[in-house]
Amino acid sequence: MGNRLYIKREFSLNFNNLTMTGMVLGDESKVPILCLHGWLDNAASFEIIAPKIKDRHLIALDFIGHGQSSHRALNHPYYIWDNVTDLYSALEALKIDKIDILGHSMGASVAVLFAACFPEKVSRLYLIEGLAPLNYAADKLPLLMAKAIRKRVAAKSSPSRSHIDLNTFINARSNSFFPVSLTAAEMLVKRGTQADLNGYRWSSDPALLLPSINRMGIGQIEAFLQAIKVPVVLYIAEQGLVDDQWREYFKYVEQLKVHTFCGNHHLHMQEEGANLIAQSLSECFAKCGPIK
Repeated sequence: MGNRLYIKREFSLNFNNLTMTGMVLGDESKVPILCLHGWLDNAASFEIIAPKIKDRHLIALDFIGHGQSSHRALNHPYYIWDNVTDLYSALEALKIDKIDILGHSMGASVAVLFAACFPEKVSRLYLIEGLAPLNYAADKLPLLMAKAIRKRVAAKSSPSRSHIDLNTFINARSNSFFPVSLTAAEMLVKRGTQADLNGYRWSSDPALLLPSINRMGIGQIEAFLQAIKVPVVLYIAEQGLVDDQWREYFKYVEQLKVHTFCGNHHLHMQEEGANLIAQSLSECFAKCGPIK
């Protein structure tokens, strides 16, 4: 890494009958920034950008059901607001009163919901390819709920398919809808798989693939976004996921600055995107000063 103080340290937190795992990345003498990954990713998604962020050390969490964290109880749905509860519990366990948050995709949405609920605990938000959960028209919600319930009732509780070779997972992850390099894919796979009698399987909870029974409408999203009173920096990829619905969210955020960089949805896992985000973060840290 070129910095003998750079470390990679594993940790785990226990709360509410759950175990949340994570990694500390960087020089622990620096101020921390909390990192929240996207859906079906894990804490390793920040390993490429971590050494490029010279002014902070990273605390990267595995959301419940992801990475090496435990799964929710059987038949307990994965609602995004439960991640907000877990984040509150994690900060309590880490004895952190206030912190900057760097979130990607789902992690960005969780960060926004958390900051809206607990403004005293967040200093600034740095968001990659995400600003808030998707919203749905009210007249569509009964049909969407019915479909989600049918799928949940029909779902069978079984582990994901095993493969003998980790390269099968690495190649699949590298060539997914939003491709990442083999290096990035290997990082995600090593943290996101576990050994079994037949080789390896994904460690994430298969229940994450089920549709949510409860969804949010635009009125709810608007209320949360308008409750954000801290500076928000949003990084958008030219070939990313941000669409007209997300752009409509911009007007609800009081202090929003948007940067658009070349890359896809996993901007922070691509060398150029990681460099550009790290440079922007460094400029923000220098301008904003210490957490207050």
